[in-house]
Formats: sequence, C-alpha cells, structure tokens
Amino acid sequence: MLYQRAVPFFLLILVAVTYPLWIDQTAFPAVPIIAELCPVPGLVDILLLATLTAILMTVQIIGPQSPKASAPWIACSIILVLCFCLNQHRFQPWAYQFAVLGFIFGLAPPRNARQMAMWISLSIYFYSALSKLNPSFVNELGSDFLVTFSSIGGMSLSPDQLAAWKWLALGFPLFELLAFVLLLMPRTRKLGVVAACMMHVGLIVVLGPLGLSHSWGVLLWNVFFFTQAILLFGFSEPAQEEETAPAGTAGLRVAQVICGCVILFPTLELVGLGDPWPAWGLYASHVGRTHLFLSRHAVDRLPEPLRAYVDTESSDDLFVPFRLEQWSLETTGAPIYPGQRFSLAAARALVNKTDTASAARLVLESPAGRLQDDREADTFSGDKIAMEADRRFWLNTKPRDAFLQDRDR
Repeated sequence: MLYQRAVPFFLLILVAVTYPLWIDQTAFPAVPIIAELCPVPGLVDILLLATLTAILMTVQIIGPQSPKASAPWIACSIILVLCFCLNQHRFQPWAYQFAVLGFIFGLAPPRNARQMAMWISLSIYFYSALSKLNPSFVNELGSDFLVTFSSIGGMSLSPDQLAAWKWLALGFPLFELLAFVLLLMPRTRKLGVVAACMMHVGLIVVLGPLGLSHSWGVLLWNVFFFTQAILLFGFSEPAQEEETAPAGTAGLRVAQVICGCVILFPTLELVGLGDPWPAWGLYASHVGRTHLFLSRHAVDRLPEPLRAYVDTESSDDLFVPFRLEQWSLETTGAPIYPGQRFSLAAARALVNKTDTASAARLVLESPAGRLQDDREADTFSGDKIAMEADRRFWLNTKPRDAFLQDRDR
C-alpha cells in the first residue's frame, strides 16, 4: 500500500534534515542509554546511518509489501534501536514511531500491519491530546499558539486580553481529541480525516516560518501525519490485503505484543514513571525541566560558538541562563529530549567540557500538576551535578567520549 511506501520515504527525509543528530558527537553531547557505551567511536554512528539509508532504499526498490522486504524492515528498526542506545536524543517521537512501524511491517501480514498502524496512530492522537489538557499548557505553549494564530490572522493580543482568553488554548487538545474520536469510529472516519488534516495544517502554520519557526523535523513529521491520515484512514483496504494471518503465527504474535506495549506504555507517564516522548507527550508543557545558569565571569571562558546561547540581557543577575533548547535546535536540527534527565546530561557535558562546574548552578523543576500549574524546584551547584544525576536517574547522564575529547581546544 502507498502508506508503507510513505514511511521509508519520510524517514529518509527526517533523518536528512536532522543529520547532525545521527553523526556528529562534538557540537552537542550524545548521551547513551548506559555509561558503558560512552567510549563507542563516532565511526559506528556513521556506519549505522549508512546502513539505515541503504536498507530504506532497498525497501523502496523491492517494494515495502514484498515478502523479501520483511527482513529489511526488521533490520531498519533494529538499527534505529541501536542508534537510540548510543544517544537518547535520537529518540525523537517520529523516529520512535517509524521504528515501531518497521517491526510491525516486518513481522505481520499486510492487513494486520495496517490495522496495528492505525491503532498506533490513534494512540498518538489520544495521548498527545491528553498531555495538553492541563493548566501548564494553557499558561505556556498554548498561550504561544493563541498569540501566534492571532498574529498570523492580523490581530495582536495584549497581555490583558491573553490573560482573559488564554483558556481558549484548550481548544487545541480538544480538537485533537475530536479528531481521535472521529477516526476511531468507521462511520465518522472520513470526517476524522478532514479534522486531522485541518489540525496538522494549523500546526504547520503555527510552528512554521510564519509562526514559531520550529525545526524542520517537527514540520515534516506533521506533513507525514497529514499524509498518513489520508492514506491510512481515508481509503479502504486494497483487495490484496483482505487476508489476515492465522492468529497463532509467531511473527504476528510478536508484532501484536510490540503494538500493545507501545499503546499501553504512555499510562506509565501519567503516574510519573515514563518519559514524555515515548508517552506521546507532544507539545506538552507539564514535563519536568532542568535549567542551567552560569556566572557572568564564566561566560567569557566559554568557546565563542557557545556564548551565543547565554542570555546576558534579560536580567542583571550574577547567574545568567544558558539556553539548552536553542543549543540543541541549532546544532542538531532537533528539539531537545524533554524532561529533567537529558537536559541535566547536556548541562553536565557542557560544564565538564568547559571546566565551568564551579561557576554553574542548576535548577530542576518537577513536572507540573495535572490540575494546578504548580512545580517544585531544587537548586544545586554545578560541582554536585554528577552526584545528583546518579542519585536521581536510572539511565545514564554521561556524554559520549567524543564530545569531551576537544575540551582543551
């Protein structure tokens, strides 16, 4: 089906626009899942990317539904998982979705694979909407969406107007939830396709050059979702996909287990045990955060490229913020992995490389409440970062060795 041709095509494009994330270990820290992977040389990443590209092109050539494509699909997903293990930052939501789809396409017959792809897509809409139904979204990114929409429409919202109307920001996740409900039921699926396409066009406008100027990866993933809504939900199953595999087929059972785990995992994030992106917390504002502050005298010791990410103008305080999110976007082409852990890992790598630990201060904010926009903050000095990281997080927060090798340059 056309949908299975679209997946490798969009994956190639998305990897291309975020290529520094997959090969460069020096401009921004790569943080592996476990510390034992820190010494892995960057050549391994290049070989993995080259192999992934070759496999995706092979899938397109032989046909994504060909029996010969099963092994390449599975190999594609395995390579993506290896890439995730070498750098948590690569676990972008689009890369995660494509890794899951690769396993499903490689293990399940076409009709079963199509059904599971639909359920994965529906779960993304549902959990994404749920992650934004809270006061933190209304007060932060949702308000940014409202201001951007009004600006594009030729209007400007004053702070007083925004304060009075900011609850309209809940319209964004509610419309996403409406698209989910319409797509879920066969009788309303055509309307759901229209609603989903409208939503993604709106997101492209808000997040694009006319609005918040977000990364190409985010914009192109919305283009993929626009395409996916049409190809996956807008057309009935082709005749050659009508047959399903017997329920006892081993490959089908494995694919169903993978699909079920992906759909159920986001429930862990609701109780504080999972990361936002595997839980499809997209454009969510409630997540925990790590902020890095450097003393003004330490800023002069930073390499020139890094000084651009220090905000020395917003206040006269002794400690000024280092914009980790902007550093990620400009050096990798991808947004930073959300939550406290990865931002703390990036801050840890930065202060170690620049020898500014004694002049650094970190502020960790807890996730916001679901009903109230309240957070707890914990502050500690940069020389305690290793101890705090080991105490707080199960996964590794040390960077790959390649990032630290030129620390004296």
